Amino acid sequence: MFDKLFKVIGIFSEALRDAVLFLRFNSYSPWVDKSRRAFYKIIIEAHTIEKGLSLPNPKLLFGKDKIRFVMNALSRYDIQHSSVPAHMSLGALDAYVNFHARAGASDPLLDDISRYLKAWEAKLPRPWKGGTRDYSFNGQPPSNLQHLMASRSSIRTLQSAPLKPELIFEAISLAQLAPSQCNRQSSRVHAYQDPARIQALLALQGGSRGFAESVGNLFVVSSEICAWGGPGQRNQAYVDGALFAMCLMFACRSMGWGACPLNLAIDHKTESAIRRAGDIPAGERLIMMIAFGEPVAPDTRVAFSPRRPAAEIVTFHA
Repeated sequence: MFDKLFKVIGIFSEALRDAVLFLRFNSYSPWVDKSRRAFYKIIIEAHTIEKGLSLPNPKLLFGKDKIRFVMNALSRYDIQHSSVPAHMSLGALDAYVNFHARAGASDPLLDDISRYLKAWEAKLPRPWKGGTRDYSFNGQPPSNLQHLMASRSSIRTLQSAPLKPELIFEAISLAQLAPSQCNRQSSRVHAYQDPARIQALLALQGGSRGFAESVGNLFVVSSEICAWGGPGQRNQAYVDGALFAMCLMFACRSMGWGACPLNLAIDHKTESAIRRAGDIPAGERLIMMIAFGEPVAPDTRVAFSPRRPAAEIVTFHA
């Protein structure tokens, strides 16, 4: 009895420490190195440009404020910290200009971007690793694990036709091979094909604007809280759920489907609203949504989303 009470008290103590740690090191903290904060902020905003260009029908001159922000932020950024944000931003801006050139559009903003890119060419020569890239399903499933991982990308050009339930169960069964702490298997999948409910859920998530209307199949991945106990396990629902969600996206790719992860970085109020809209039990923590389905065509365009060099993320300890 006292052991359980001690663990409950420990949960509050650890939650307070979590809050202090997050406040100390989050992206708004003045105690975090400016270059480190700028690195992530520029990448996030540059990726919104990439995402906009990868939509089925991008709007002309979309995201003007974000374009201006990226150019201003990159001008102040120390490229010696990492060149990835510069590559990603310049590639996205270049693709933005080229998209509008093909559409025959003109605007002072496009002229400003062209001048900005010209000025950067001396500091960081082309080609820039950002913007969009061609993507092909080729009608063939990935031949091995390396091919499967390398071929996964967020696909936003999806057919709205619902997939056969038996095929969806097959993909979920594959995802169940994901590792789980002590084989708890706490992950849960809520699958939706009703158009009205899908649109209600996507509206609450908010990250699928521009292609939400084409989503005819939607997963909400969650994890049962009751699988975990004590202060040391307070975050494990997210770990198990994220591993399962990644395997589920690989399963979708192996089935020849396109899939797009949709984050659930939300507050409790929105999470409760999603639970109500999706008829999801209160005892499950939401991990992410995944829009999935047959691709509109074998060939499409996806966000380039360049990865950091491995040397930037690895620390070898003797």
